Amino acid sequence: MKKFIVFFASGVLLFYCGMNLEKFITGDFHTLKSEQTVVATTFTQAQEEKTSTQSSNKKKKVTEEKDSPKEESTQPSIQNSEAISLREPFTVMKDFQTEKDAFTWRNLEPAILVNEQVNHLLFREGDIYAYPNQQAQKLSNAKQFHSLMAVSRQTVKSAGKLWYQVAFPDEVLGWVCEDQVTLHNEDYYFYQTGGVQPDLAQVKNLNIEVSISKKRVYVKSGQQTVYTMLCQTARNGYLTPTGTYHVNEYRAKSFWSTFGGADYAVGWKDGGLYLFHSVDKETDSGPYAKSQGLKLGVEGDGVSHGCIQLAIPDAKWFFEQLPTGILVTINE
Repeated sequence: MKKFIVFFASGVLLFYCGMNLEKFITGDFHTLKSEQTVVATTFTQAQEEKTSTQSSNKKKKVTEEKDSPKEESTQPSIQNSEAISLREPFTVMKDFQTEKDAFTWRNLEPAILVNEQVNHLLFREGDIYAYPNQQAQKLSNAKQFHSLMAVSRQTVKSAGKLWYQVAFPDEVLGWVCEDQVTLHNEDYYFYQTGGVQPDLAQVKNLNIEVSISKKRVYVKSGQQTVYTMLCQTARNGYLTPTGTYHVNEYRAKSFWSTFGGADYAVGWKDGGLYLFHSVDKETDSGPYAKSQGLKLGVEGDGVSHGCIQLAIPDAKWFFEQLPTGILVTINE
């Protein structure tokens, strides 16, 4: 009987040891997985807390920087191969956009930004360059812009000379040196403002579009703009009507009324009530009102009683070439 009890007890012990042999050798797998899960959760929480702390510190730093006054640098910015910023793309000078003619600032002396004020300048002679340096590529047809008024919105200094970025009046063509131009900021309204004027008789699907907010008149062939000119519209208390109209038969080389007068008038609404015409004159015999002329193309409050004022050569061009019946669209 004793032998049977000992044998039975030994069998039970061996069975128990066999069932738990893996745990004795490798440890409790479920306990290990549980511990790993706890460790992973703790690590995740630690990461979240760390991220939260970093985010909080970052927000605090941003707030401190925002609240603290910034010191503005008085030094001019340097434009080099890495930092140059041509404000407008070259949309006309396709010969500058080919890989063959690609040019880099690395071969040029850095240009120092002088200002970004608007200048009106007469392009007298020479070439138009892709960059403010005479080693840069040249516009192939620059001669057609000689003796025409350009608009510059950026001036830099390079190799000891001033360079102006030029447009006619919005499409940037490139750069010209101070030796090639004459500033006309005080009388630019005596010059055509959009570059080369096309022959309107040759423009297919001719139509005119006016932007009151931009102070621009767009001469278009269908949907394509072929000439852009500076203009002015109604001042406070008066209205330049928006909508679609047509050039009518009214023409006046010069006119004067109780509202004042101007030259080269072309009607587009209500006979001679709403017109394209030159800058206003101070008296019937002149001179032109300089204060109004210098507002051409300047956004904001207008100067007229509702008519659309143009530079004198632009108004004369319309007077001589704009046909009756042409569609005129006036937009805000």
